[in-house]
Amino acid sequence: MQADRTIIDAAIAWHLRQDEMSAREWEAFTLWLEADPAHASAYDRVAMDDRLIAAAVFPAPQAANDDMPLPGHRRGWSMRGWVAGGAMAAAVAVVAATGMLTSAPSGTYVVATPNGQPRTVTLADGTRIEMSGGTRLTLDRGDPRTASLESGEITLHVRHDEKSPFTLQSGGLAIRDLGTVFDVARTGTRTDVAVAEGSVMLAPADARVVMTAGDAAAVADGRIVRSKVAPDEVGGWRRGHLSFDAVPLGTVAARIGRLYGFRLTLAGDLSSRPFTGMVAMTGIADRDVPHLADLIGATWRRDGKAWILASEATTPR
Repeated sequence: MQADRTIIDAAIAWHLRQDEMSAREWEAFTLWLEADPAHASAYDRVAMDDRLIAAAVFPAPQAANDDMPLPGHRRGWSMRGWVAGGAMAAAVAVVAATGMLTSAPSGTYVVATPNGQPRTVTLADGTRIEMSGGTRLTLDRGDPRTASLESGEITLHVRHDEKSPFTLQSGGLAIRDLGTVFDVARTGTRTDVAVAEGSVMLAPADARVVMTAGDAAAVADGRIVRSKVAPDEVGGWRRGHLSFDAVPLGTVAARIGRLYGFRLTLAGDLSSRPFTGMVAMTGIADRDVPHLADLIGATWRRDGKAWILASEATTPR
């Protein structure tokens, strides 16, 4: 029993640390999972409890006299008066802290990030998904090897399993992992995919396209436009580096707005103008928006918290 308790405690510790882990810690975590089947089993139990807690509706406990809310504070449930052991307690703490999981039909649940608030989630199989701001992702409690990107941008670090490939749906596109780190961005009906490591297979309609490290593709209106990208720039949004290849400026503005919460409006026909290049961002609007305007040959002005960009020939008044 003591050995089981030690393993569960370690699984909880790994689960709680994952938002802040370094690359070296991720490597240590993977080695811990692979060292003993009991480790992976314990971690799966912790992650599953986390998801089950997210879907549960908790009744508000009766407060004791010394738990009465302070003036000006809303009444809410607290851990005092609740007895929860091991993984369940950890799951309660995680879900209470994030407040980002919502239930959906058929055993699925939605993870959503507000504009300007990126986040990382880890699935029961060890797959890690880094989410940009303004992203909406649907996951499945019963099948951690499937996900659906409804909008936004994610970078996936998939734990490869030949017997159970990981599949991401994005609109009518299915993206199947063949052992990989890759980035997917969905804006409107357009999906952009770029591969940093390994390979993925795209399956739009009846087509089958295999992409390897350094490959990129834009899928929209039933067409696939392929291009190349430096593998170390894939998922560069996590470092403030956003690369584009003939992407409409409306899509560029949408991705920047999601990541940093900037309110960008493109006037006239600027939104449809294609842009190729890399934009280095700091996350500070007063610096980034004028820099972006100079880069695309546009003018800019502020309207409250919003920024309006226009081509030089149609400067807004």
